[in-house]
Amino acid sequence: MNIYKILQKKRDKLELTQEEISFFVQSTIDGNISREQIAALLMAICINGMSEGETFALTQAMLYSGAQLDFRYIGKPVADKHSTGGVGDKISLILLPILLSFDVVVPMISGRGLGHTGGTIDKLESIIGYKVNLSQEEMKHQMETIGGMIVAQSEDIAPADRIIYSIRDITATVESDTLITASILSKKLAEGLDALVLDLKIGSGAFYQTFEQAKNLVRLMEAVCSNFGVRFQAIPTNMNNPLGNYVGNWLEVVEVQNCLRGDFPEDLKVITFELASELLVMCNIFENKIIAINEIENVLASGRAYDNFLRWIASQGGNIPLSEKEYANTPIYIVSSERDAKIKGFQTKEIGYAAIELGAGRKVANDQIDFAAGIKLLKKNGDSCVKEEPIAVLFARDKAKFETAEKMFKNAIIWEN
Repeated sequence: MNIYKILQKKRDKLELTQEEISFFVQSTIDGNISREQIAALLMAICINGMSEGETFALTQAMLYSGAQLDFRYIGKPVADKHSTGGVGDKISLILLPILLSFDVVVPMISGRGLGHTGGTIDKLESIIGYKVNLSQEEMKHQMETIGGMIVAQSEDIAPADRIIYSIRDITATVESDTLITASILSKKLAEGLDALVLDLKIGSGAFYQTFEQAKNLVRLMEAVCSNFGVRFQAIPTNMNNPLGNYVGNWLEVVEVQNCLRGDFPEDLKVITFELASELLVMCNIFENKIIAINEIENVLASGRAYDNFLRWIASQGGNIPLSEKEYANTPIYIVSSERDAKIKGFQTKEIGYAAIELGAGRKVANDQIDFAAGIKLLKKNGDSCVKEEPIAVLFARDKAKFETAEKMFKNAIIWEN
């Protein structure tokens, strides 16, 4: 095999063989090709695309580049969900305890914040003591005793993805349906899944503005999952507004607990129930989604889902009471309406950036997150506001950040004329 000839082929829009793709992935791990050559092939893929066959071969090679987790020996359905990212998206933290209530095994491998979107791992790291990195033995124990976990990608799971993604991030090659598919599924398929649901965020706070833009990604993910014998369903969800009422790491953990105790904002409830019921039907737990949703209501009302949340968090070392004390006295700043008017909507991505300005995310890779930072929305789309009425609360340990974040938040509001 010759990497130069592989680069030529993809540059000239020719299809690569499975052997050529495997050679590229293995050479990436072994360090036998330069970062410049990796970047060149990624750019050629980004520009010229890949067929379903090439996408499957790339996903397969990246998947088998590292360790495999397979918890099907536990004897229960194994399921997971992936979100394309949004502002205020804390659904994974609600979904896992719900699914545990129905004896579904949930081995989630999740990521950190990317751009304006929050990351599940960052949210969990706001809980004092929570371990996002588990050894394979610890994962095995966690899954056998609790039935679910949320962990960060380890060094031995899809190691090619870590190398390739680090290069994509700095070479403008993130926006490739093939590379997105291979990156997501090389990690998710390593979990040994029976079913996977894609929470496909669409709108002003998402990477995809319309469903039409995302159709090719869905087609590729569906084809790859089918080849691996994994049931797959993509569910488009609205990201034209922040999801729920809280944006920020610890703040979202607070909202998760409120939801599991029955206090759901309607937008968050609709999407969570849609995803959870879809997975329960895909796992053959219930015959249809109507029955599934009714049973989800029951486990929430009984407190079982919240108990599962507490057990899961504690089993991974998290201390909720200590965290509550840690963040109890975070400085706040009240944002007031400048007019008598109704909120038509938000430029949701800008809300995400306002939260980052407060310290809830990273502007550059080495930034330290202020886990207490974020935004509580007191008004959302369709709500009427009176001049000087509070419409949001900003949280940050560094009070100097309030002024800029307030301007960003206000600029993100779309008022009705």
